Amino acid sequence: MIVEIASICDAATANGVGGRLNILGAFDRIFSKFPLVIPQCAAAFRVRYQRAEAGVHKLILSIEDVCGHRIVPGMESDITFEPVAKGFDTAAMNLILNMQRLKIERPDKYIVRLTIDDEEYVALPLYVLDVPQQNAGLADDEVKN
Repeated sequence: MIVEIASICDAATANGVGGRLNILGAFDRIFSKFPLVIPQCAAAFRVRYQRAEAGVHKLILSIEDVCGHRIVPGMESDITFEPVAKGFDTAAMNLILNMQRLKIERPDKYIVRLTIDDEEYVALPLYVLDVPQQNAGLADDEVKN
């Protein structure tokens, strides 16, 4: 298996098994005041698999801080990867986890992990940081890039 696409985003949709994966607003950092509640976001993945890998697989999606503490309960599911169609060598499975009202208590680096059959395939960083102060630490004549 190969994860072709992995993204944290504002929204995602997919049409059918192996169909189009639509990703809107991919991001890896947020600047905010705390506690933060993200009204809506999604984790989107496109997994390509070989004919021999078709069948049921155990997927776990978790969001953790850098110490490994989950900030929300992990999502665990058995997913069926459909047989590869005749005439094709591989197939693709689109996976989307929509999240509502994701609460983050403090600034930190977080990690979105996708595990398939107890093997980690993706570890996406999500930097959630304090809003930077305008021109913090700069002299009056310096310009912030």
